[in-house]
Amino acid sequence: MKVIFLIPTVIIALSAYSMGQDKAKQDSIIDTFMQEADIDTIGTQKTLNEIRFNGWERSDWLDNEYIRTLRKYLDDYNKGIVSNPALDPYREQIKGQFVIYDINSYLLGGVLIRITFLDMPNRVFSSWVYSNVDEKKEIVESYEFRSISIEEETTDMTKEDILQAIKEMEGLKLW
Repeated sequence: MKVIFLIPTVIIALSAYSMGQDKAKQDSIIDTFMQEADIDTIGTQKTLNEIRFNGWERSDWLDNEYIRTLRKYLDDYNKGIVSNPALDPYREQIKGQFVIYDINSYLLGGVLIRITFLDMPNRVFSSWVYSNVDEKKEIVESYEFRSISIEEETTDMTKEDILQAIKEMEGLKLW
């Protein structure tokens, strides 16, 4: 009977011991995640996304380095410089220009850009472009493409609808 109570006690004791051993490693992982997720700001310090997008107006959201970074990635994909198996089924349709469907700051830093291609107007692609921030100078230092995928969502847009929207909406353009 004592053995039945002894086994759980030993397991709990070993778990507590191993938790202490891995605490420094866990703290490091948590700190890294919190910095990337902009959760590390306390008090009056600006979040990284506040630094990234301070003073942005509508025109800034439709023409910026995040979109240029995405365009460069797609150009590199189309030239064969980078590979992305998730895009391979759509290789022919995504060689051309795209339009911004939606763009917002992203919780993990940078922006989430939703686009649709002129040659594939009924499908939406989501991409994440991150930016590194110098917190002391409060400036964005560099941009990094992180991911792109096709969404399940479809649209009723046509190529003509996109071209008409570009004529009517200030700042909207083909990339």
